[in-house]
Amino acid sequence: MNNKIVYLKISPIDYRILTEIMTSAFNEDTSLHTDLKEDGPTGYNDGSLIKWLNEYKNFESYKIVYNNTIIGAYTIRVNPNNNYSLEMLFIDPKYRKDHLGTIVWKHIEQKYTQVKKWTVETPAYSKRNHYFYTEKCGFVFHRENVYKNGSKSFIFEKLKYYL
Repeated sequence: MNNKIVYLKISPIDYRILTEIMTSAFNEDTSLHTDLKEDGPTGYNDGSLIKWLNEYKNFESYKIVYNNTIIGAYTIRVNPNNNYSLEMLFIDPKYRKDHLGTIVWKHIEQKYTQVKKWTVETPAYSKRNHYFYTEKCGFVFHRENVYKNGSKSFIFEKLKYYL
């Protein structure tokens, strides 16, 4: 484990800073891949999404602390059948070049060794996310989701094989 990174349970006092980081991360990704300057899932920029992710009973949420600074968070949906979902992973864009996403994903896999299948959903337009999940984390494309409002997302999966 990288000794500069610590993963701690999120508490309500963290919601403000994590909302700021989440807003920055989603807006940066949106502006990179679309003509919009800001966009993200409902509640990403008002604190309600991070609160829900942290307080939903089947979710486990952790803040990512790098060199004593909160730089992001992740949330895992825990399912009884050992098919887990990465519900959210975001890192402050200021730290993107440090390759912390890959380090965080390796930590997640080491923490949740019982998982048989991982699932993650990401916007269809987010080519950088697609690259990260397939090339850095070992996921494969599973299917496309089309929502009532016309937005699209891709579902990626990663199966864990036992030898």
